[in-house]
Amino acid sequence: MSANSQQTSPTASEHGGHESESAEEREHPGLDVLSLSRAVRKRRAEYTRKRNIRVKIGTWNVASISGTEKDIGKWFVQGEGVSEKLSGPKFAPEESPDSTAGKTAPFHCSPEEIDLYALGLQEIVDVSSPAEALRPYADPAPSKRWKEAVHKALPRGYKLVSEIQLIGLLLLIYASPAIDESISSVSSTSVGTGLMGYMGNKGAVATRLVLGETTRLVFVNSHLAAGSDKNSVERRNWDSSQIVQRTRFEPIESDIGASDESGDAIGDEDFIFWFGDLNYRLDDIPGEDVRQVLARHTVNAYDKARQEKQAAAHDQESDTDSDEDKPHPSSLEEEDTNPVTDEEIDPHNDPASLQTTISSLLPHDQLRLQQRKGTAFHKGWREGHISFLPTYKYDVGSVATFDSSEKYRGPSWCDRILYRTRRDKLKHEQLDQEAAEARKRDEEMKARGLDKAVADDNVLFEYDPDTDGAQSGEEYISDEDQGEEDAASIASHESQDAIHLDHYLSHQGILSSDHKPIDAIFTLTFDAVNPQLKSKVHQEVARELDKAENEARPGLTVVVDRYGNEKLGDKDPNAVDLGDVAFHLPVHRSLTIANTSGTSATFSFAERHSDTEKPKWLDLHVTRSAESTSHDGETIASSTGNHTLHPGEVANVDITARVHDIEHVRLLNIRKVKLEEILVLHVDSGRDHFISVFGNWLPTSFGFSVDELTCMPEEGARTLAKSDVPHPSCADRSPEVRLSAPRELFRLTEAISELTERAVAEWSMTNGESEEHKAPWTREPSGASWPFQPDTWTLKDPQDRAAQLVLVYEALDTNGSLTSVFAPEVPSLHRLEILSETLLTFLNSLRDGIVTASVWQDMEQQMIAREKSRAPPLNWEETQAWVLENLSYSPAHSVSFTFVTFMLARIANEVAPVPSTAPRPSSSSSKHGKTQESSNESADKQSEPAELQSPTPASAAAFISGGTFRRKNRSTSTSTTTTTDPVATKPSAVRRQAVETALSSIFARVLISATASMPSKEKERRASEERRRAIIEPFLKMIGVDDRGPSGGR
Repeated sequence: MSANSQQTSPTASEHGGHESESAEEREHPGLDVLSLSRAVRKRRAEYTRKRNIRVKIGTWNVASISGTEKDIGKWFVQGEGVSEKLSGPKFAPEESPDSTAGKTAPFHCSPEEIDLYALGLQEIVDVSSPAEALRPYADPAPSKRWKEAVHKALPRGYKLVSEIQLIGLLLLIYASPAIDESISSVSSTSVGTGLMGYMGNKGAVATRLVLGETTRLVFVNSHLAAGSDKNSVERRNWDSSQIVQRTRFEPIESDIGASDESGDAIGDEDFIFWFGDLNYRLDDIPGEDVRQVLARHTVNAYDKARQEKQAAAHDQESDTDSDEDKPHPSSLEEEDTNPVTDEEIDPHNDPASLQTTISSLLPHDQLRLQQRKGTAFHKGWREGHISFLPTYKYDVGSVATFDSSEKYRGPSWCDRILYRTRRDKLKHEQLDQEAAEARKRDEEMKARGLDKAVADDNVLFEYDPDTDGAQSGEEYISDEDQGEEDAASIASHESQDAIHLDHYLSHQGILSSDHKPIDAIFTLTFDAVNPQLKSKVHQEVARELDKAENEARPGLTVVVDRYGNEKLGDKDPNAVDLGDVAFHLPVHRSLTIANTSGTSATFSFAERHSDTEKPKWLDLHVTRSAESTSHDGETIASSTGNHTLHPGEVANVDITARVHDIEHVRLLNIRKVKLEEILVLHVDSGRDHFISVFGNWLPTSFGFSVDELTCMPEEGARTLAKSDVPHPSCADRSPEVRLSAPRELFRLTEAISELTERAVAEWSMTNGESEEHKAPWTREPSGASWPFQPDTWTLKDPQDRAAQLVLVYEALDTNGSLTSVFAPEVPSLHRLEILSETLLTFLNSLRDGIVTASVWQDMEQQMIAREKSRAPPLNWEETQAWVLENLSYSPAHSVSFTFVTFMLARIANEVAPVPSTAPRPSSSSSKHGKTQESSNESADKQSEPAELQSPTPASAAAFISGGTFRRKNRSTSTSTTTTTDPVATKPSAVRRQAVETALSSIFARVLISATASMPSKEKERRASEERRRAIIEPFLKMIGVDDRGPSGGR
């Protein structure tokens, strides 16, 4: 019967039954035992039939009192010792409790009608004894006595299915002859939670079995920590959580191997019953008050006669030991008498009834309180309607006399029977998830301040004194009414699922322990396998597979998944339409590949003959579907290699299109290539599939030259898709309309300059200058390169960065706002970092660069010649003039260079301000060109306050006019007498120099065309890099920069 667990019936599936596969299943492709087993399972509806069984659960703490086993047959099997006055009426919970007593039919069930008996006993030995608690093995003698007593009491033919003992805990399960053969995969385990959290004086024993090869049942008998204080409640909660976490059953074996090597845990079953001495007490109500409330219901003829006899014996001071020699009565022999003849009314509506009293006490029950708090037994657990007296603690030998010892313990419902179905668990998890999502939404609303607005909208200003308080009165539900609603709710729920609670009661007439035993009877409905029908189906399937084996040929079915409102129309159903594809924006599509043949199929995506032709914009990721994942969790993570699918298995192919290669972007922009590709799905020994992948390219401003960008339409590059000309053209524009520099570059540099000022100001206001909150531009070792060095970025999440970058690219291509594209909650610092990365990408994408390769080659030759002639070096003003003169051939390149360098100077002034006492560098031109007026103006500036001495614009030599450069007349002699600058040695000057060097080094790589040659030798390469940096750094020197920056961009 080891294969039982694999034949999952519809009912089992409904409850979440598993159909896991073993590793052996994945290792035998083709028409083997695996294929046969799957084919048989697909027809399980033909060999499963509905079946009902009755399960009786009983639990009793016998307090290690000898002789208690003699009572087991009376209450557990025969159902004796029930007093309807003290134990509640013996009717099915789904029957309306508010029906009259005369109309309510009691639930009757003979012992032979029970299919499964599950008995949970606690304290069959003295667990408080160190000898028992520390015993390395369980004493088999007590369990043997109990087994003999139960076996003797049960009807003939019942077999012991499982037994497990943990010191004082004992769980016995017996099956009737009718279902004994349908039980398989029995596994038992124990969890100790007592001393040191692991000893067996407290804990649980549990058994898992499979019914009808489809349905998993779990029985848990537990004894949790005692005590009535708060710490004891928390310890009981901890005990229950440990039992759930540490309970593991053996894997369920099938005819093709173990279904799960890790084994079942609590939560994997279809039905579970948790019972025992849970030890939860009554909170916030003194034990004496409980006794007084229950006193009028617990006085009975037996206890009154017993108390009078004991009192008389005490008065006579008898010396005899007759009381000790006479055994305690074990059960209530005489019939209960009720001297009070009340009018027969519904006990739920009678304020003086026992049921009303119980309903008033149950809200104080610790177990129900913990369930409401979600700290224990809250994940879908249910319990029947309690209509009986507390089960603990009584004087031994009494029907309803509560503890009269020195401890005087308060009455409590310590002994309980809980149950849960898989549907209950899944429903709870769903409600839990919905509640978590609601909490998340509330937190988001609070973070955005929307909760106050909603609260204001909900304020009502109307007042009606006639209805004031009526609503609260209507909402009040008494404990009695709540009990009725709970019973109705349970009845409604049970009518929908496959479990039904027939009765739930206590046996007050059992007197041999200080606990009263309780039991519950359940009716379970499930789909069981009919062995004869299954054998017939198995033979038919085997013949069919045997016939198909010779005709089998590997074959795959490829389905192209459709997205959104995509309509097929005249399109090829086997083609993958990517839709609109923008620069750097990933577009996902998927294929489903199913093995619809009778044998295993091995497939692969054929490689191109030349690696240079391999598409760089497509990425394939192949994974098995969840139901087809192999035991070892095989996942195919690339498009290369061979992959095998067994019959009926499915693989998913994620196709990701992301155009990021600049050369490819340029070809797409000018329409020399299209977004098209043919994927060849090769099937070994089968038919190949050819899958067309295509998309609609959205033109982008990335990849054009500087001159082309000056002719870009005002609406942005995206409008080129509607133009007959694939690239920007100035043929229809007059020279006055043509831009002096790319609009995209102007917008980026302006936005970065403004955001730098804002980010620095916000940082100083919110973080100050403490050591713990160092600004990113001051952190070593890369702070000087901020915000263009990735190491300095504060937004680290790559997915978040990618999403923000795509938004900025879209704004550039559609001439949208670069500031409003960000969400309001995105800080200025993150916006600046995103725009800075975009600027570097944009400059790198320029086809000719801002400094073209030919211009740089000429400039570098001039610098090398000057080095060889050992001519005096140019100062920074002269270097600026020389650089701009070489760029004057093209106004667009010259203005673009100025945009970038002015932006860098403004950034440098923000993160490393110029010292207020720093003298302006001298030059030969300053000697010949300065007048007395300029000297006076300089003196006036020196006398201004420090905060007004902001950097001023560069000299006139640094500006361009109409695309030409005016250079001041300079003498042939450039020798200048200089003095040591004390400011240059200050930390601020050192910091400023580091920033200038870092920024100029970064932008030397992106401003100069990438096509410019670079020496291969290390020494020459470093010298060339230094020359590149030298043409940019002079524009970042300690000079003023106009906050408005240069003009030229429209």
